[in-house]
Amino acid sequence: MGPNSRVAVAMVGLCVVALVAVSSIGAAEATKLTPFFYDKSCPQLFSIVKAEVQKAVAKEKRMAASLVRLHFHDCFVQGCDGSNLLDNATGIETEKDALANNRHSERGFEVIDAIKAALEKACPNTVSCADILAITSRDSAVEVGLSKHYPVFFGRRDSLNASVAEANKNLPSPFSVYAELKQNFSFQGLDEKDLIALSGAHTIGRVRCQIVNAFLNDTDSNAAFKDGLRKSCPQNNADEELKVLKDLDVTTPDKFDNGYYKNLLKGEGIIRSDQTLWSTPGPHKKLVEAFSKDQELFFRHFAISTIKMGNIRPLIGKEGEIRKNCRKRNSDHEESLVAVE
Repeated sequence: MGPNSRVAVAMVGLCVVALVAVSSIGAAEATKLTPFFYDKSCPQLFSIVKAEVQKAVAKEKRMAASLVRLHFHDCFVQGCDGSNLLDNATGIETEKDALANNRHSERGFEVIDAIKAALEKACPNTVSCADILAITSRDSAVEVGLSKHYPVFFGRRDSLNASVAEANKNLPSPFSVYAELKQNFSFQGLDEKDLIALSGAHTIGRVRCQIVNAFLNDTDSNAAFKDGLRKSCPQNNADEELKVLKDLDVTTPDKFDNGYYKNLLKGEGIIRSDQTLWSTPGPHKKLVEAFSKDQELFFRHFAISTIKMGNIRPLIGKEGEIRKNCRKRNSDHEESLVAVE
């Protein structure tokens, strides 16, 4: 097969993934966004984002997971509108203070800042912060192993507000059991396939020992595995428990692969919301097992579910705005802002 044939096959694959995702979310929702939105207004978008992501991940492998997480945490609060990037300001209580985001749990904002600055220089007042989160998430996963270079749909605009209350209510918790996660995803219009596939993002990333220690007595995990965690995580020392991080995927922590699912089958999910995908009886377990055996199947479903998630209540048309600085509304002046570390 020659180079042109391989390109053609790859493009067909991308279209299939896109069409499947579109059918999952419904035609009315899908037509709001398009992969071609910036083809004329900012064709540099793709090269700029890729270069900045590569730079950030080369500096710190963990950053890939952080950037994937930013898009997820954006879409689950008010829809995919860049609200989680806003700092405190008059009338805004930042989502960065939410329980799932605080103490630097949500991170990577400086990478988004760098991407936004480069895009503002190349094509001013054009690319929304919400769209930056979507393509940065895709490129970050690809940078560390995702082989399905799925299409990103664009056309979102940025919110004029944030909601720490909604973040506390709607962001999935590591303490959740399967029924709670299922309900949480259903509220966003996502099904159990999406839950299983998107949870696979935990094949990269880290979690504090403070969280790990909360699940050491759960009985649905491998006892020997938990004993190892108990020995490697500080106990009864709150400051140290916050500092020490453990890999969410204990086998290949910096590679986007299907190791996460293989670990679940061995009872080696490091937090409750992971292990519950396997320990809870139900037909969903067949998908967990299938992903553990077939990495390409996982990649395909992850792509479809990510596209579907990216269509959660986007602002379009004249709604919201295109922020010049992702951390603040265009109407905010410097004196109205409150720094967020």
